[in-house]
Amino acid sequence: MLSYSVRRENILKEYAKPAARWAIPTVVLLQVLLVWSGVLTVGQAVVVGLTLEVLLVGVVLAEIALARRAYRTSRAKGSDGQQAIEEALRAILPGPVAKAVGMELGLMRSTWRWIRRRPDVAPGQQPMSYGGEIRPIMWVMIFLTPLEIVAIELLLPWATARIVLLILAIYGTVWVLGFLGALTSRPHVLGDGHLTLRFVHFTSISVPLGGEVSATMARHSGYKKSVNIKDGILAMPIGDSTNMVVKLSNSVLVRPKPDAPEQEIREVRFSADDPRSALKIIQTHNAKVAGEG
Repeated sequence: MLSYSVRRENILKEYAKPAARWAIPTVVLLQVLLVWSGVLTVGQAVVVGLTLEVLLVGVVLAEIALARRAYRTSRAKGSDGQQAIEEALRAILPGPVAKAVGMELGLMRSTWRWIRRRPDVAPGQQPMSYGGEIRPIMWVMIFLTPLEIVAIELLLPWATARIVLLILAIYGTVWVLGFLGALTSRPHVLGDGHLTLRFVHFTSISVPLGGEVSATMARHSGYKKSVNIKDGILAMPIGDSTNMVVKLSNSVLVRPKPDAPEQEIREVRFSADDPRSALKIIQTHNAKVAGEG
């Protein structure tokens, strides 16, 4: 027979988490419909509204507990902070909403780390920066924002439209700054027998190395997606190209997305700002593995 803790975990996965994703939207919508439908009297509407408010508080507390549990479980499995936050959000929100909220939280988290100069690198991990090809484009977008604001003020006669576009321009600038911050604060890392490839706060793929690996500097191009897996090769380009190749000693399983099935790979291609430094980091890993052997 299954133990109580295992049965509880199965029930949580099967019923509680899917229900929690839609609990708050459902309760709020029900409250609005009942209060504004005119079917109930004012007194009844007040009673129903208060009841639903109590129910809403209970739902929020339950979802906080679910999110906290998911976060801790993810961290215990070795996920970094951003991945754990995304797992917690997926436990309590519908998929598209969780993804959107996770991106915004990731943006703020990366910006804060960038400001404090504290990259998302755990003790014992060696960072490898990337994104040098796209940083100039980001800075150009930021420096053009004042010109955009001036053009809005001069060309648009409608005050409301000017305010809306001004807010969007400021938000866009903050977003680009966060993107730049994430490029710096979330580098690729090698440590604890894993090569973790990242693209800002959008993507993080951990590749178990399982021993010595073969690394070379070689350029491959023509990629159309940020994550490509084909014929046992995982490629994470910047733009459409990579400049590092790591061949694994054995085939391993990786998960390209948190909710995607695992796929088998035997070779990794990625882009590094300083491929010679990245090569040295991987060679140091090989030397350490050989020394332990």
